Amino acid sequence: MYKYLKIGCWLLCLVCLSHTVDAQKKKRAKKTTKQAIAPKSKKQVKKLVSKVATRKARISVPKQEPNLSNTFNTPSSIDTAGNRTVVITSSFKPSLQYAAKINFTAASAITDSSKLLLNYKIPSSNLFFSYQPIPVSPLAMPVDSALPWKNNHRLKLGAGNFSGFLAEGRFSFGDGKKSITNLKTDFLHASGARFAQQTHRFGLDITSILNTENDLEFTTHAYFNTNTMYRYGYQPETLVYSKDQLLLVYNSVGIETAVKNKTITATGINYNPSIAYYRFTNNVSSSENNIVLKLPMEKIFTKIFLFKLALTADLAGLKTPITNINNHLFVVNPAIVFNTPNVKMNLGIKPGWDNSNYTMLPDIRIESVIPSTALSVELGWVGNFVKNGFRSIAAFNPWIGNLNTMANTSITEQFVGIKGGKANHLSFNGKFAYQQINNQFLFVNEAGDGKNFTTIFEPELKTIKLTGELNYAVQDNFSVLASAAFTQFNQLSKETHAWGLVPFEATAGMQWKPLNDLQVKADLFYRAGSLYQNAALEAKRLSAAIDMNLGIEFSLKPKLNLWLQLNNLFNNLYQRWNQFPVFGFNVMGGVVYSFQ
Repeated sequence: MYKYLKIGCWLLCLVCLSHTVDAQKKKRAKKTTKQAIAPKSKKQVKKLVSKVATRKARISVPKQEPNLSNTFNTPSSIDTAGNRTVVITSSFKPSLQYAAKINFTAASAITDSSKLLLNYKIPSSNLFFSYQPIPVSPLAMPVDSALPWKNNHRLKLGAGNFSGFLAEGRFSFGDGKKSITNLKTDFLHASGARFAQQTHRFGLDITSILNTENDLEFTTHAYFNTNTMYRYGYQPETLVYSKDQLLLVYNSVGIETAVKNKTITATGINYNPSIAYYRFTNNVSSSENNIVLKLPMEKIFTKIFLFKLALTADLAGLKTPITNINNHLFVVNPAIVFNTPNVKMNLGIKPGWDNSNYTMLPDIRIESVIPSTALSVELGWVGNFVKNGFRSIAAFNPWIGNLNTMANTSITEQFVGIKGGKANHLSFNGKFAYQQINNQFLFVNEAGDGKNFTTIFEPELKTIKLTGELNYAVQDNFSVLASAAFTQFNQLSKETHAWGLVPFEATAGMQWKPLNDLQVKADLFYRAGSLYQNAALEAKRLSAAIDMNLGIEFSLKPKLNLWLQLNNLFNNLYQRWNQFPVFGFNVMGGVVYSFQ
């Protein structure tokens, strides 16, 4: 019994002792935890609070709860190091990004030194005037800067080889504002080396312009011309003729009058009606009377849009020793025109009554400026009526015989062209066209001696035509003008060849004023020979013609000038018309007297 009590006491002591040890360990662990968490001083607490970027984290090993099994664990299984605490310190600085702000300062503006280039497209006018600097002086200057009108009177006289004699007169009257009248008279006589190769011409021309107070301009033009020559181109030359048998005289008289408004009317209308009368005769009882009435007008709606209308009535009567021929032509030409800085457009038609035949021709033209260049392109489909008569045909070929028939020519062409200029001195243009021609007149030598030409009207003729022109001018001191025209005649419906028509022609002219008192002029041209029909009815071609003329005029006294003219410097006896050679080298000189 006593033995069992002794064992129970020892067990109770062991239990109490274990509880005491556990309480001391627990107390010791709490004290260690408090020391790890608490800061060392109040200053350090304040410092930690003020720093936003400091953070501390603690990781502690939890203490195991006491249980009955722990009492019987071996001493090696018990952790005698106590609770461990791990302190991790992390540095982080949260901050706000500064936003960019626009600051306005009172700085001065930067000076722009660049230049603004403005390009203006100005068409070449080919009109150049010499401007002289006017010194500044305390004198009263005229209000109008234009040159005042002066009535000039001039007389030109000259003589040369081939028994040549020339006289010209130029006279002007009026005040230059309300009225202007110009009077011109010409006389020329020359005799060639061949028998009856003579020419004698006289002309008188008067033009008068009258301006009214209501802005109307009346223009009157009257003239008289007489041309005496001889049909010297007979073959063979051994034939004997008197001059009276070869005599050929043309007389022409005409008067024209027109009126136009100088300022546009209140309704936007411009007009320019005219009426003319012509009479043309020769010395073999052939005469033609011609009355022409024209009424062109336009109605302007806006700056770019207008309507045009032109009425033409051409009445003619021809009387020859063989027959009488009436030839009348009436044409109406309405058109709508659009005119902008870069594009110009004309849309119209030309209905016409050629005697009793009605024909409708087109009138369409478009012109456009090529951007960023000084060039413009033009294309169109255009038709025209050409009124033929005794006067117009004789002006083209003076050696025609009696006209037994008459017809008017109509031309329809499709073309494309280009034109432009350079630096206000150079201008040029070119055109390529395809033409359909009806009733084109042709000329062949009459059978026998061939001194007369028979006029033939070709019903239908098609051509390809290429033309070009070049002009260079420097004020009024120097200018050059060159032009060329090539024509290919195709598809004649009646004749085999285009008798008497020139296939190629090129001309050039120059005017040079090296000094104020010296002026030089020169002309050069080349012409390909036309086809003609010989006595055996064979087609032959004339030789090509090249000709050059040179003229000089210089001042001898304030009112007296001397002049010299050299014609056909190459002494080329070419023929424009078969069997009619021109004069050879011709020199003529004289004086020019001014009454001013």
